[in-house]
Amino acid sequence: MDAALSGLAGLPTPFHDLFDGSERIFWLYLLSSALIALALMLASGRTWRIAALRAWATAPDARLDLGYFFVNWAVKTLLIAPLLLSAQGVALWTIRGLSAAIDPPFLAWRYRDIVLAYTLALFLAGDLSRYWLHRLMHRNRWLWLFHRVHHSAEVLTPLLFYRLHPVETALFALRHAVVAGLVTGGFLFAFGGRLDLYTIFGDNLFIVVLFSLSANLRHSPVRLTYGRWLEHVLVSPAQHQIHHDRRHLQSNFGSALAIWDWMFGTLRLPQDLAGQAPAYGLGSRGPRAWDSIAALLLNPVLDLRDRVRRKRP
Repeated sequence: MDAALSGLAGLPTPFHDLFDGSERIFWLYLLSSALIALALMLASGRTWRIAALRAWATAPDARLDLGYFFVNWAVKTLLIAPLLLSAQGVALWTIRGLSAAIDPPFLAWRYRDIVLAYTLALFLAGDLSRYWLHRLMHRNRWLWLFHRVHHSAEVLTPLLFYRLHPVETALFALRHAVVAGLVTGGFLFAFGGRLDLYTIFGDNLFIVVLFSLSANLRHSPVRLTYGRWLEHVLVSPAQHQIHHDRRHLQSNFGSALAIWDWMFGTLRLPQDLAGQAPAYGLGSRGPRAWDSIAALLLNPVLDLRDRVRRKRP
């Protein structure tokens, strides 16, 4: 009993992400996004409307996202994390598998080059794998049942990032473990123990640089674009807002880099949709409402059950 209590005492709290530089809602990222939003508002000459801000912050979807944030934390921390593979385990299996086939080369690169290559490889492999899994969540009709939870919001808020069904959370956690483990194991096999990561606030340098300024504006009413040329390389808030428009759900799957959407034909630029009012949410698709935590958790399961029953002879 005492051991169980001490284990629970060591768990991070739901507010841990606010003080963790590797998390999207790290307080400094939230602050920088708020300052960018304020600067855009002042530059556009719009007046500060407290009533509009209050209406956005207290919208039903905003309240639902706040409540679901705690559910997401509980499911991920107490149920998913203890059961899934770890990146360290995958890395060890990778080293053992490679060592069984060939001898480790222990390449004589300079240390800083190894660290830079590892940091870049981890970022690129992670971002590309996120693109393909996200695309699969849309294109596969079974996985889409669960990913709809994220797209059910009709108002975008930063906490929408955490509105994911536990099935999707588990899939993305598994993706991270496999990809990070394979890359790490491959580098340890090639270079030995001389391995490190360029980090800021404890996370990959490239992720922090690309996410810190505007990542929290992606799920917000602030429409920030980077310009046609740069948006072929980087995902802007406006690009991701297009992805949440139910008329354009099959586009802009990228997380940090837009080059994957560009390369694989799923890129849709804000400049091509200028003047088109967004249509967020799922509209009238399906008979179920998405207006409670219970609905977000149970609707995909109920829809899956109904679909399986329809397929039965």
